[in-house]
Amino acid sequence: MHSKSIAMCNLTEKRFNDDEAAREYLEGLRWPNGVVCVHCGGAERSYPVQARKERRIREGLYKCGDCDQQFTVTVGTVFESAKVALHKWVAATHLMCASKKGISSKQFERMLGAS
Repeated sequence: MHSKSIAMCNLTEKRFNDDEAAREYLEGLRWPNGVVCVHCGGAERSYPVQARKERRIREGLYKCGDCDQQFTVTVGTVFESAKVALHKWVAATHLMCASKKGISSKQFERMLGAS
C-alpha cells in the first residue's frame, strides 16, 4: 500500500479553513505547556489581551507581565508578516509535509486559492 498522498489529506479540517482554529492549533504546537513570551521567555505572567475590533486589538494577542511586550504565536516565525490568511499557511505547510515528492506553487494556488 502507498503512504498518505495529497488526495488523502483532510483539508476540510477546521484548522485549514478558519484563522482562529489555525491560531489555536499553532499555539498548541508552539506552547504545549502554556504560553511563553517570545521576547524574554517568561512563562509565569503572560496573559491574553481582550480582542476588540473597534480598537484594532486582534485575537490571539498576549502581553508579558515580565517584559511588558505584546506578542502572538506567529512572532518570530515565517508567518509573522504574512499577508496570506493564517489558515492557508497551516494548510500549505501540511501539504508540503504530507507530499512525498514535494508540491509546486501552482498546485498550492489551485488547491488553496493563494499565489
